Amino acid sequence: MRGRLLTVAYDGTRYCGFQFQTNGLSVQEVLETTLGAIEKRPVRVKGASRTDAGVHALGQRVFYVSGNDLPENAFLKGANSLLPPDVAVRSVARVAETLNPRLTAGKIYRYTLRCAPIRDPLRVNTQWTVYRPLDLDAMREAASRLVGTHDFSAFQAADCGRENTERTVLRLELRARGPRVDLIVSGTAFLKNMVRIIAGTLVEVGTGRFSPDDVSAILRSRDRTLAGMTAPAAGLCLMNVFYPGEPGADCLREGAWPAWEYDDDR
Repeated sequence: MRGRLLTVAYDGTRYCGFQFQTNGLSVQEVLETTLGAIEKRPVRVKGASRTDAGVHALGQRVFYVSGNDLPENAFLKGANSLLPPDVAVRSVARVAETLNPRLTAGKIYRYTLRCAPIRDPLRVNTQWTVYRPLDLDAMREAASRLVGTHDFSAFQAADCGRENTERTVLRLELRARGPRVDLIVSGTAFLKNMVRIIAGTLVEVGTGRFSPDDVSAILRSRDRTLAGMTAPAAGLCLMNVFYPGEPGADCLREGAWPAWEYDDDR
């Protein structure tokens, strides 16, 4: 037996989230069905992030214990021939059987906005359209107030239920290209809906409802009712998950972000 660590991409539109649930189809379920067919036995996988319903991924990391010795190319060909079109295994690596995929060095999420009077019908499942201009300078200033280690109680879902709400945001940046605005955030761990609430709050800074000083006050308040809306799931994508010592992990704190496939200016 050996551990396998997969890098998985998926369009989360039709899924109830990554983790198995009884009320709908999950990404975990389709992966376990596919891997079970390859292994010819029941398989249980563990993901680095429990992405919510409608949330996408380019760099989800998924671990399972394998009983076969298929080479990488054969494994990728077999897995991707069995998976549905909206899920793909992008790479596979051999790792220790004892790996805990959730003990990461950090994760990168991207939240994508479209600021335009008309939505893009080809991007409605991957962007949140905001039908008015945004003050990006104010949003960037407000974003800077959230970097660091803080109690993010005001930026967690009401049903999150975590006793420890202290989290560390390593970087939080806005990148604008034409009508598209990407909010890119890296951190060691995130609370339920934390990135979506940050995105919703920053948009309300951009529209003038909140000021950067208001965001600082909201953070100190630890009161979810004072923060902005939870941005729609469609705009959120898990871009990368890094493990300690992994090449490229320095970008979590500084330097250029990784080059992501499927990027465009629309």
